[in-house]
Amino acid sequence: MTNEELFFDALKSHRESKNIEISEICEFTKINISYIEAIESGEFNVLPTVYMRLFLRAYADFIGADSIKALEDFELHTTGKIQKRTDFEIKSVEDTGNFVGMNETMESVTSQVSPKQIATGAVVIIGLFLVLYWAGQITSQQKNVVEKKTESIEATEPIEVTDPVEEAQMEEPTAIPIEEPEEILEEKKSPIIDEAAKVAAEIPPEVIEDNSASLPNRLPLNVNDFLLENRTRQTTNILKLFKPYNITVLTLADTKLNISKSNKGKLTELINAATPAGEIFQFDFESTINFEFWNSSHVRVKLNEIPLDTYFSNDGLSVRGSYEAEKSQLYLGFYQK
Repeated sequence: MTNEELFFDALKSHRESKNIEISEICEFTKINISYIEAIESGEFNVLPTVYMRLFLRAYADFIGADSIKALEDFELHTTGKIQKRTDFEIKSVEDTGNFVGMNETMESVTSQVSPKQIATGAVVIIGLFLVLYWAGQITSQQKNVVEKKTESIEATEPIEVTDPVEEAQMEEPTAIPIEEPEEILEEKKSPIIDEAAKVAAEIPPEVIEDNSASLPNRLPLNVNDFLLENRTRQTTNILKLFKPYNITVLTLADTKLNISKSNKGKLTELINAATPAGEIFQFDFESTINFEFWNSSHVRVKLNEIPLDTYFSNDGLSVRGSYEAEKSQLYLGFYQK
């Protein structure tokens, strides 16, 4: 059997190596589970002909495989050759993971196009415009929510105050340069007290009391707290966010946390310390945010406005993870203390 005939086996092995369940793919892409199983078993006659390449590309993109090579292998497997194509990319804008990014290619402009194909293409283009318009509305709404619930740490215009009393009490705002030195950026890691009061007020007192526990020590987290032999499980999840990116952490008990951010190979530590219950920390990041928590039940974590409660657990394990904005991937590892 040739390598081309086994390309679907390679895709399945790639998925299993990433610990990605078929149910995760179906939930995110909305593709029927029988079609995913057909792709991995090479039974392409089961898939609808019109959507066969679309489903294969969405599947390959989700598991992090090379979708272009997967399509070429599919053609070699089914036709014995690779046709020249003029590719174009169709992307549906996502909010928090409810829409599926899709890339599909057109047949070569030199090949003959049937009237049915022309009609199908027209419907796809109209649908694309509708999706982009709807996504634009959702993006605008999300941006408004983020602006209301977080304090901006970037340069802002002076605030207009219509009340004369409030205007008299306000201090003249200090302009922040657009290109700030690294020392100033690191100073933005202080807790946001007003927001902490709002969030903490929503947490029942018994939750904080039940999760509070004495720390073995007050030393910062380090590599010895996350040894490979103590890892019980790890997961990779797709989570689509929009700029600006930020992480918010609320402590429910005395605990330890370590947060840093990465951008273009440069690592910046934001906080690594033992903290008391009832504190809230918020940090902005551009590319990748890295985090470690001594106890998963001691914190409530959000990326932008998306809670990570469904990805964490209350089993008291330590958590080490990261979120890569470019890949929309959330990595999590859980460790015994």
